[in-house]
Amino acid sequence: MANNKEPSRRTATGASSSPPPEVPRFEDELAKLEAIVTQIDSGELSLEEAITAFERGVGLVRSLNQKLDEAEGRVELLMRGAGGALRSSPLDGTAGVNADSDISNGADSPGDGRKEDDDIPF
Repeated sequence: MANNKEPSRRTATGASSSPPPEVPRFEDELAKLEAIVTQIDSGELSLEEAITAFERGVGLVRSLNQKLDEAEGRVELLMRGAGGALRSSPLDGTAGVNADSDISNGADSPGDGRKEDDDIPF
């Protein structure tokens, strides 16, 4: 009998390896979340279906928040000045915050020490 399976890839240690799982794109997860919200808002789901959809939505929100936090960290690293102070500049380069303003003091965050999204329940 012929074996139609592709040979498995082996690592240097001889262990079988498979390609790394594909990480969903932010935009794809956001579209899924929007579809779930539309489904729930339609009122056409049963209670159990709505709860299941809500649970999937919460999972997507957590994943999206994690991706946003990672992106924010990457941008922050790119924006640090030579002395390590965080610098801000307008996105379009023409208006907004002064390019030399130091935002490391947390002036953009609430005065009680919380991040702006700390009041989100998930």
